[in-house]
Amino acid sequence: MAYNKAREEYRWKLWKKHEEDILRKLGMDEDAILKLRESDWEDFNADRRFQEHQTPVDYMESLLEEKKEQEPEIQKVDDLLNSIGDERLLHILLETDKKTLQIIIMKMVGYTPKEISRYMNIPEQTVYTKLRRLREKIKKI
Repeated sequence: MAYNKAREEYRWKLWKKHEEDILRKLGMDEDAILKLRESDWEDFNADRRFQEHQTPVDYMESLLEEKKEQEPEIQKVDDLLNSIGDERLLHILLETDKKTLQIIIMKMVGYTPKEISRYMNIPEQTVYTKLRRLREKIKKI
C-alpha cells in the first residue's frame, strides 16, 4: 500500500496531542513542549519525504510478474526468429550463422560471454566478435 500523508499526519497529531497532555500533567514547561513539538514535526516530515519516495515491495513484485507475462521466453533459435517483427532484422538474422544465433539467445537469457564461451567451446573473444559484427549489421539498417 502506498504512503498516505493525510492519514499519517492525522495519526501524528493525535499521538502528539496525547503526549503533550501527559507532559503538561507532569508539569513540563510550555517552551520545552513547543521545542519538542517542532523537533518531532521535523522528524515526521523527514520520514514523510523518505516514505513518499519508496516504492512498495508489492508494487515492484507485480511489475516483475507483468514483465514476465509480456515477454515470451525465448529458448530456441526458432523462438527468436518467430518473435522478430521487423522484416529487415529478420533477414539479417536468417543470414546469420547458427552459432551467432545461439550466442544471442544465451546472452538474452543472461549468460555472460565467458560462460557462453565455456559452454560452446569457443574463445571468449569470438563471442564478443560475433556479437559486435551482428550489432554492426543491424546498425546499418
